[in-house]
Amino acid sequence: MANHQDDQDLEYFDVNDLNDDTAEDSDGFESIGPDETYDDSDGYFGDSVPQRAPRRRKSSNTGKRRPVEDDTFDREKERYSARSARPRSGGRRRRRKSSFPVLNVVVLVAIIAIVVLIVVRFQVWNKGQGLQLDPSSESAFSVEVNDNMVLLSDEKLSGHTDDGVNTIVCLGDAPFSDDTSDAGLAGQIAALSESAGQSVSLINASFPNSQVACKNATYTTDTPEDMDDIFNLFYVCYAISIDDFSSLETVAATHTDNPQYEAAVEALKNTDWSTVDTIAIMYDAVDYVNGSPIQNPDNDQDMTTYVSCLTYAFQQIQNAYPYIRIVFMCPTYMQVQGTDGTMQDGRTTDLGNGTLIQYWQWAYDTCGSSQVSFLDNYYGSVNDSNYTQFLSDNIHLNAEGRKKVADHFVYKVIENNYGEYDANAWMVATDEASSDTSTDAAAQVSTAQ
Repeated sequence: MANHQDDQDLEYFDVNDLNDDTAEDSDGFESIGPDETYDDSDGYFGDSVPQRAPRRRKSSNTGKRRPVEDDTFDREKERYSARSARPRSGGRRRRRKSSFPVLNVVVLVAIIAIVVLIVVRFQVWNKGQGLQLDPSSESAFSVEVNDNMVLLSDEKLSGHTDDGVNTIVCLGDAPFSDDTSDAGLAGQIAALSESAGQSVSLINASFPNSQVACKNATYTTDTPEDMDDIFNLFYVCYAISIDDFSSLETVAATHTDNPQYEAAVEALKNTDWSTVDTIAIMYDAVDYVNGSPIQNPDNDQDMTTYVSCLTYAFQQIQNAYPYIRIVFMCPTYMQVQGTDGTMQDGRTTDLGNGTLIQYWQWAYDTCGSSQVSFLDNYYGSVNDSNYTQFLSDNIHLNAEGRKKVADHFVYKVIENNYGEYDANAWMVATDEASSDTSTDAAAQVSTAQ
């Protein structure tokens, strides 16, 4: 390509057309005659002479044949000679070796190294050492107890006279009402408190077959069951707040088969509320078993729901007696009988309005938002690992179960211990302690028999 521009100055003709040594082409070039010999001593055209030879431009002196003084042709020969003098490599250009294969090997080695590092990191390094636990404290980590104790402020306690005795009113159903004797839950609390050096007075005002939620949105006397709605938590707390127990007394008189109804009403009527320090509330899982709705997102005043009745029952007491501490003792673990007759776990079985653990969670949250103490009996007293020891059936506490709940209550509420309660040990009571309370402790439980 370097000689292309110079070649444009050369024109060619057929040597066979040389019939006149003086002939002149019309294009201004003079021909080489037949007797003239072209000098190719420098080997420009190689071994073979091309069929077409370059013509030399005529000089300005006509009649004389001489080469035109144009060095274009000479320069072309010099360039060709210089190019021909270069060493040849057999006509093939040497290809430059690429480093691409080497780069591939480096990347592959790096990827393998990363994979090996990951395997070593998670299979070897991450194993660490086994956690060594003190065998004596191993049981304390079996269950996490979610007690939430709320103490009243000095402002709420102002105007309340401390007489040196912790007076506790017990509300609820079976845990308190099934056994009102010295071996009952109230009696156990009194006995364990005395053994811990605490002076308490227990008033048992629990109603059998009652629950937290109301059965009807408004109270009605259409049927005996509708009338018994008066014994549910909201109506009992309302009667306490206005100090009027006449409605409770009227319906209790219809229960001649169970004297605890009238005994509970008498206990409430005879209570001096200015001396009360604590109201302890405990129901078993009756709301779960009876299918009470947990809450109504469209109506937070729906008294047929578990959450609304808890909320407004707490408010009734707090508004009337701000100096009284409320302790909600949640239901224990229990099992429910399925349609096939087998016992099913309450924490995973939904009876229509949620599982038992959902009732537990809503009660925990409601107590927290209402500034009410929450005693976790579900995990802390009778749970899925010890229920066979503390339940008489699938839901009701036996004598040891009542003592276990009382032990938990005294440790957290009476003694105000901040440490976590151990569900697998006795914190106040002892294994050798009898379920029966002493005569002195029983005298401190005020119930009408």
